[in-house]
This record gives sequence, structure tokens and C-alpha cells, in this order.
Amino acid sequence: MIFAMYRGPGQLDWRRQVEEHARWLGLVSAYVTYGAFTCAQLSKLGESPAISQIGDAIRLRTTRSTAANAMAIAASEPTGNDIRIDHRLGTDTVQVHVPPATPEQVVFRAADGAFCLSNDLRLLGRIGRSRLDRRAVHALLQYGAIPAPLTLLSGVERAAPGHVTSIDIRSGVATAAVDPLQPREAADGIRFDRCLDAILDTAPKGSVLTFSGGVDSGLLAARLSALRRTDVWLLNFSFGDADPEAKHAAAMARHFHLDFEQTTYESTEMNAFLADIGRDYTYPFGDFATISANLMVRAGIKMAPDAPQFIDGTGADGAFGVGQLARWQKLYRLPRPLLLGAAGLYSWAGLWRRPSRFEHRTRALRRAAQMPLLEAAVVATNALDGVLYRLPPPDRAYLSRAIRTYIIDCAPSTDVRDQYQWLDLLHVCAGEYAAKSFDPLRMRGVRTSFPFLEPDLLAEAFAMPREIKYTFRDAKLALKNSLAASVPAELVYRPKSGFVPPLDRWLTEEPLRGVVQRISAEPGALADYLEITRLRRIVERAAEGQPLTQGVRNFVWMVTFLKLWLDQQPWFAD
Repeated sequence: MIFAMYRGPGQLDWRRQVEEHARWLGLVSAYVTYGAFTCAQLSKLGESPAISQIGDAIRLRTTRSTAANAMAIAASEPTGNDIRIDHRLGTDTVQVHVPPATPEQVVFRAADGAFCLSNDLRLLGRIGRSRLDRRAVHALLQYGAIPAPLTLLSGVERAAPGHVTSIDIRSGVATAAVDPLQPREAADGIRFDRCLDAILDTAPKGSVLTFSGGVDSGLLAARLSALRRTDVWLLNFSFGDADPEAKHAAAMARHFHLDFEQTTYESTEMNAFLADIGRDYTYPFGDFATISANLMVRAGIKMAPDAPQFIDGTGADGAFGVGQLARWQKLYRLPRPLLLGAAGLYSWAGLWRRPSRFEHRTRALRRAAQMPLLEAAVVATNALDGVLYRLPPPDRAYLSRAIRTYIIDCAPSTDVRDQYQWLDLLHVCAGEYAAKSFDPLRMRGVRTSFPFLEPDLLAEAFAMPREIKYTFRDAKLALKNSLAASVPAELVYRPKSGFVPPLDRWLTEEPLRGVVQRISAEPGALADYLEITRLRRIVERAAEGQPLTQGVRNFVWMVTFLKLWLDQQPWFAD
């Protein structure tokens, strides 16, 4: 569901742009006028209204299905991970309440005496100028996602997650106040399971759980089975007969009293995915597992066209682990000249071109030399600044301030472990991982539930003693122990490869091969940001089947996604 609100001159022109956007997305539009504001809702037929008036206040908020297929609409507070926008008639202020870890973004612009707000950046691109914000493009290239208050479009701001943002409609000046998690007493595994059960049991009949067979989706399936929610079924996406994770998922599913279906990657679907990136996603981001997540959404909708909701296990890694934090802390204790020397060697010797153990080590040292600890450890997707793109020092400083001000400094505590988790949850889990499926499902009229990103569950997770949650060697310890009560231990305590598509192979095959080659040959507006000659050489090596380093692979996909997204926007002039 897309919504927007507008106040100012040119109401008819604004409606015309909204109508064109609705037709382009295949949605229907509805309007309500409150005072000087016109509010629009773009949705599939049958979706409930997101716009209401309570007393003298306008409220825009999403709604969620319940197990009884009724719509639960809170009178004043958002439900779980839903956003809320409030405006009191007769005032010049709009308040935007955004939960900390939601993939849904609220963006706004005030210009030429008009104010427009929406949860779809593309709609504001249609209405105003479409010039790119240089800092945001650099954020995508280096961090895979754009931190608030930036958006890809200059002059358009984003309400920060985990904040209540008050916006002056006349000037567009926004003031963000942290909306902290509700403090809890020390939690244990039993209380956490109860909280998770309370969230899962609201799932409407016929919901689909995307099931990889890992700890995260495995625990969700186990709790649904314990709740006897046999009306929810499991959907697994397989990369083919040789996919060990698909076989593991099938083995684990046999321990639950839930229907299990498996769909397999079909190369014919790649064309449709690439052609729909601009329609499927309201904003660009940089996780190359987007391909497989999108294809799974498409397969799931075909198998269950009436499914009201998909349930996704994204977020457990962020809430129940600190990754390689201890390793990164050791790197930052090394002498600064050593870090700078390794950083220079990485570029000068061209180590970034080919994967190796030495490349992996020097890549980490280069990141440590270039950016603060938590940026390097959590959000940096590559060490290619100065190699395939150049991040100007003022832009680097701005991005670091935004990440610290609106995310790191708002963590539940000042402990670096909590700050690590908070940055991972908001920037990576919500801004990239959850975004892979959230928008494609929303555009098809289906809700997505991310139980591990719900504020109640995050509050429980941060209230849990660390020795219960994880160790530096064993992430998600609390979740594994809970799951092991339902399935054999060997299915739980094991290495997992993750939901990682075979991008190296796909880059040698059509249609992705041709698309990436075309983009590197004709980068358009992105030419100002990229070292084109080096990028073309990398793309040719990939097309020949030569392996890419992890950072280069991430970078090639980010450029491809961003260029396709821009090319497919009717309002963007390259």
C-alpha cells in the first residue's frame, strides 16, 4: 500500500501525477481531503483504508491482518512495526513515527510553497526535480543503503527510523527525537518465546513462512507448530538439485506439522525480475541476494495467490550476534602506519581483482584504515573507495555523522556490542535484507511480517543477558537452544552457507551478463561516480567466468541494481 499527503498549490497536477504513478504500478487510487491536505492511497483492490480522521487529527498508517482476518487498527499507537503519520488540523506540523527496524521508508519534500509526504520515493521523484544527491549515491556504493535523513533525490528527506520526526510543513525543517525501546527487566529464553508466540499467532490464515531451514526460519516454524498453526505453510527456494541447504530445509520441515512446498530457480524468471526492478522497489539498495528473494516472492505468489501475509526471519542475526566485532577490534589496535600501508598495497597491487586469502586480509585492513570501527565492521560492503569510485572527504564525513547521529548514538546502550547490533539491525537487516521481499510483496497487495524486527521482540532481545544470547564464537545461542527443543541437535548446531545466490555463474549467463555489460558500457548519470575503465575490465572478467572478490561482487550488483532502477523510472532523465 502506497500513501501520500499533499498541501499547496497545484492540487490537480499532483493528482495527475499520482494517477500516472498508480497506473504504472497497476494499483487503484483513492483520495480524501482534510482541511488543506489531500491524501492519496494507492493499493490493490480490497485493501483497507490507511487514511483516517480522529477528532481534529489526520492519521496515515498501515494496517495489519489478524488471525481472524480482521483488521487491527490502533487508536493512537502504531501496531508493532507499522509506521504512523499524524497531522492536527489547523497546525503547520506533521509528526512521523517510524519504528527502528522497518524496511518501510517515509520521505518528504517542501518546496515552492508545497509540502508532499509519502512512503514511496518514486512518487516524489515524479512530482519534483529528479537530481541525484551525490552523498546518497556514494552511500549506496560504499554502504549498500542510504542512511537517514538522506534519500537518493536531492531536496527529499527521510524520517529517521527509531525516531519521531516533527516536520514544519511550510519550511520543511525537520526535528527528530529518539523514540527508544521500552525498557524491560532482564529476559530469559522462555519469556522471549512467549513474546515471539504472541507475534506469530496474529498471522492470518493462509500465511506463508519463507523457510530456508536455518535457525531463524526454523525457530519460527517450530513456534508456529507449537501454536498448532497448521493453516500456515512453509515455502523453500532451491537453487537446484545440488543445493545442500534446500535438502537440509526439507529434512528439518519433516519435524513440524506444517505443509512444506519447495520451488526451484528457473532462469526464465530472471528477465521478468530485471525488467521490474523499478516497479518492485520504492528505493534502491545493494544486497545481491535480492535476485533470489524476488524470485521466491514471484514463485510464492503463483503458488498461493490469496496469501494475505508472508513471514520472514530477517533480523535474528542482528539481534542475537555481534559477528566479527572482536576481530575488528583487534585490527584497530594495530599501528596506523601498518593499516595505511596495507590499504595502499590493496589498491597498488590490484589485490581487489582476484579472490585470495591475502586479498581477504588486506581488504579488512584497508577498511580499517578508511573508516570508523562500526562502519567497517557492519555496513561497509567493500574496500573500493579510491579504486572503483572516489568518495570525497566532505561526503565521507557527512555520511559518518549521519550513521552515528541517527543510528549508533540511538542504540539501547553505549556498549559497543549493543551499538554494533543496533547498526546491523537498522541499516543492514531492515535497510537491505528485509527490503528484498517487503516491496515486491507490498506491490502485490501482500503484507510482510518480520517477527525478529518487531519492537517488542527487540526490547526482549536487548533485555536478555549477553551470555544467553550469544558468544563471540556462537551467534544466536538463545535461538538455537530454543529450536533444539523441537528438532534434532545436528540440524541446529551446524555451519550454514546462507541464502546466497550463485552470482558468479549468473554473470556468465544471459540475461544478467548482457545487462551488466551494457551498464558498464553506458553508465549514464553514474559515470560521474565510477572509475569506468576499471569497472569494464572487471565486468569482462566476470562474463568470462573468472571469480570476483566479495567486495567487487557486491559493487557490481549495486551498480547494476541502481542503474536499472533509475532507467525504469518514467520521471528520471539520464
